[in-house]
Amino acid sequence: MQFTKQAMPMFTHDHAAYVRQMYDWHMKMAQYHEQLRTFHLERAKQFQKLSEEKAKTSEISSDTSAA
Repeated sequence: MQFTKQAMPMFTHDHAAYVRQMYDWHMKMAQYHEQLRTFHLERAKQFQKLSEEKAKTSEISSDTSAA
């Protein structure tokens, strides 16, 4: 998954253009952070599954060795 973090616009004396650029930048950053959030939640779920599988495997191996 490719994430592109946009550089913050440089201040210009054209106030209207600067305001438009800042609006666009903040909207892009909101999308960027939402993409990152979604990516990290998915990765966390994958690691949680791995952890649960490892716990089940270790329970099974400890049950067979105790018997």
